[in-house]
Amino acid sequence: MPAHPKNQTDVDTENAQDLLMSLFTLARYLRPSGTTGFTDQADPPAPRHLLALFYLSTKGNMSVSDLASLLGVTLTTASLSVTQMANAGLVEREEDPTDHRRTIVSISERVRPMVEETIALKMEKLKIGLQSLGAKRAQALIEDIHHLIQAMDPSTDTTNY
Repeated sequence: MPAHPKNQTDVDTENAQDLLMSLFTLARYLRPSGTTGFTDQADPPAPRHLLALFYLSTKGNMSVSDLASLLGVTLTTASLSVTQMANAGLVEREEDPTDHRRTIVSISERVRPMVEETIALKMEKLKIGLQSLGAKRAQALIEDIHHLIQAMDPSTDTTNY
């Protein structure tokens, strides 16, 4: 007896599941590891803090609201994370001289080398993977990911990546 052809909903579900699991696997390879020594505390920074540190390292100093936008969290959540990171010595905060209501966050110079080294290691892995695709396929993959992100949330500005 021939198998029933799959309908589009089944195909979409299978594709979504395959992509989800593939992205989880990719994230596992890119997740920061070996992050001991970032602070004087026994516990390494939480993943949400590491992502914030990565943005601060690559994008430079920014307001808490800009950081919240990049992280996709509320201003309250970003403020809490910034306070936790400041208490751990990971970031420094200062009042914006042009707008006293804003706080500017910068990565601590003490942890900057460790963050940049972690980013460089992850970038090397990605470069190897992208090189295996070739330039055209790598560019198409990046464009497709940006398109996928915007289709899922049209308000997302993928030019910030």
